Amino acid sequence: MKTEMVKWEYIKLIYQGGIPMFLARTSVKRSLAFALLCMASVLLISGCSFPWRHHTSTSGANIPKPTAQQLLTNLQKNFRAVSSFHVVLLVQNPGPAAPDKIQIRTANGDVLLPDKVKAQASVMLSGQAVTVNLISVGDNQFITDPITGQWRVIKGVLDPRTLTNPDTGLVSLISKIQHVSTPVSDIANNVPCWRVTGQLAAKNLAFFTGDGVPDGTMLQTNACIGKTDSLPYQVIVTGQAAPGDTTQTAYNFAMSNYNESLSINAPALQ
Repeated sequence: MKTEMVKWEYIKLIYQGGIPMFLARTSVKRSLAFALLCMASVLLISGCSFPWRHHTSTSGANIPKPTAQQLLTNLQKNFRAVSSFHVVLLVQNPGPAAPDKIQIRTANGDVLLPDKVKAQASVMLSGQAVTVNLISVGDNQFITDPITGQWRVIKGVLDPRTLTNPDTGLVSLISKIQHVSTPVSDIANNVPCWRVTGQLAAKNLAFFTGDGVPDGTMLQTNACIGKTDSLPYQVIVTGQAAPGDTTQTAYNFAMSNYNESLSINAPALQ
């Protein structure tokens, strides 16, 4: 009962303005935007399923090894034909959660291009682990109250189109990855792929994750891209991608079920 009261009082503070409005609006919007980022940032170069196992690929041996530039160029080109995908996120070694912010721990959901996201996430809220559902449709975002389960409208958090557009969204960040390694044959989720590593400046994600990450911070990126379709099948990003992260914080993404028929609609509000 005490735990439920703590959760409820914190939620009332956010929804009723008990926390200073600027602080609540800024921190919650950025946190929710980052949660959605985590679900969609796999567009960088990502995806497979848990557990995270790496093997030397024996299939696809007759496929010529591309250069790193050819691999990333083909990824960006082929992703234009994608209509939907499933994504799973696991955050490992998270830093301490600030009391006025929502910190995501896991997420599991679907993305329907160009502008719809539906997912369930486990988050830390006021020091307590809770589960929430998230839906974003165009300019409208919705989140479930972790106590009542009822849907709430969250205004101006994120337009999914800024994430899924291959020209201006997260896929475009691929061109900003530095020191990309030579592709190595591997397998992710039983899919033959080319694995590459590189570094991405955390500042390139600041417009999603918010300020607060030290200048010059670099994120270690480890990705596997399908040999036959040049689509993302795994990504691990390690480092301080958002305030509160540590150098050991890792975001492990999994993508699957490309181009399956999906339907994502705004929830009914009570």
